[in-house]
Amino acid sequence: MVVTIILDSPLTESYMVHAALLAIKLLALSPLAAMTWVNKGIFDNPDIVRRAYLSELKSLAPFWIVGALYITTDPPTVLGLTMFRLYSIARMMVIFGYATKPLPVFFTDISLIVSYFITSYMAAWVVFCYRKAI
Repeated sequence: MVVTIILDSPLTESYMVHAALLAIKLLALSPLAAMTWVNKGIFDNPDIVRRAYLSELKSLAPFWIVGALYITTDPPTVLGLTMFRLYSIARMMVIFGYATKPLPVFFTDISLIVSYFITSYMAAWVVFCYRKAI
């Protein structure tokens, strides 16, 4: 099977935009996490920023890799767009839940679960599509 990634397809563009937005969010958390190590007086609870940063590190790396592989399977555009958008929204809700606490814990937990299942589904789909290579 020959795989061609079309860079100007809506799915590829959506992946790139969402991956970049999530990277910007992670980069914004990095100095906040560093500041909590240097001066514990900046935030009431510096562990919140560190936990949010570590949570993002643990979830975004698999998403970036699996999302890029997922595009190579030529999934339905609407499904791919929806998953990329839902993942980004879910990860934003997780950070708002960690940082500002305006969301009940239930919504943060649901957001974590949604982002986990989206990455898991995409990974399973990649394995399914390339199962002949096993």
